[in-house]
Amino acid sequence: MLTIESIDHVLKSYYLDAICTQLNSGISPFYSAVEKTAAMISGKDAMVPIELGISGGLGTTEEAGELPVSGEALRDCLTVPLRNIYGVIDISDKLLRANRDNASGVVNVLNAEIQMMIRAAQFNLNRMMWGTGTGLLGTVIDKSTVTPALSPHMLMVDDARKFTAGMSVDFIRGTTAVASSVRITDVDYIKNIITIPVLVATNVTINAADEIYLQKSKGSEVNGVPYLFQTLNSSYYGLPKGAVPGVQPTIKELDDELSLDAMQEFFDSMSMRSSMPTNMIVCSLKTRRQYLNQLMLTRTNIDYLNLDGGFKTLAFNGVPVCGERFVDDGEMYFLNTDAFKLVQLCDWEWLQGDNGTILTQVDRKAVYTATLVKYANLVATYPRAQGVMSGIEDPV
Repeated sequence: MLTIESIDHVLKSYYLDAICTQLNSGISPFYSAVEKTAAMISGKDAMVPIELGISGGLGTTEEAGELPVSGEALRDCLTVPLRNIYGVIDISDKLLRANRDNASGVVNVLNAEIQMMIRAAQFNLNRMMWGTGTGLLGTVIDKSTVTPALSPHMLMVDDARKFTAGMSVDFIRGTTAVASSVRITDVDYIKNIITIPVLVATNVTINAADEIYLQKSKGSEVNGVPYLFQTLNSSYYGLPKGAVPGVQPTIKELDDELSLDAMQEFFDSMSMRSSMPTNMIVCSLKTRRQYLNQLMLTRTNIDYLNLDGGFKTLAFNGVPVCGERFVDDGEMYFLNTDAFKLVQLCDWEWLQGDNGTILTQVDRKAVYTATLVKYANLVATYPRAQGVMSGIEDPV
């Protein structure tokens, strides 16, 4: 007979390895290439050494001359806070009792629930890799000029790419939550329209300029790649960029259409500033189309690369050019993925309650819940090896 204990055993011994495999290798080429490590964890944070420059102890002398003065490699250490990432599934007590003599029924439900949760984790982890940790998904914009007029439960946003049907989001006005844990039922990516339940739109007034965040996630998401490229006068995990030039990445404002010559020039400048070469170029899907158009206009051979995780991408100088839906249009990142670490307290694990149980009853409800957890954050261990070419304009 099927029991809570037997389901716990299945979740722990069968599902967990499969979940970890899918979440570590099937998210994106960048996420697959980044090393996941627990070696730098110290308490609730990660203590991450970073490189700022090479050793200064090299020199040449005459025969029997004095040896060069030693000069340690330029280094520093960052204190990186670990972000709390959770994935929750619920199973009703009625379902368990109805299938206690039919294990396949519960297994089918578990498969469906866990697979959908994995898709949600893949979507949001990839999205976080291209955010700054604020968790901002988008901003509501005025829809009064749209013809024909939109229904109250249809909202226009500045960019719909970070939304997908099924997400639970919070609407924030300033510091006040206007509506919490609102399910998105549909997304129109062409018109940048998201749809929410009619009941919510009837009971809550959502205004233009209201900000939208993943539920309970404002200001607490993983610091993605763009976090390194924020204002040069800011800091990187507390290390001031103005006082420590080596922590500044390379930023170039192109302010022109994309061209192969501009890409090559920036690629070469990156190789001069860093001893670690660019091994991955990441841009938005739109910018990748502009790159592909340049290849066709110049009649350049179009090369493709097969990457780990089953990804296939375009190439530039033998380096993969990966299109990501969450990268801002007009930006092209030249990265060395070996110089990024996803520091984590552990890989994905089930949150366990009393007596090591995974499935626990929700307080005063006939529902059992299971929670996957990961404590992690992204850090660049050699900022000089990372660069972005922004200001890429649309062709006329």
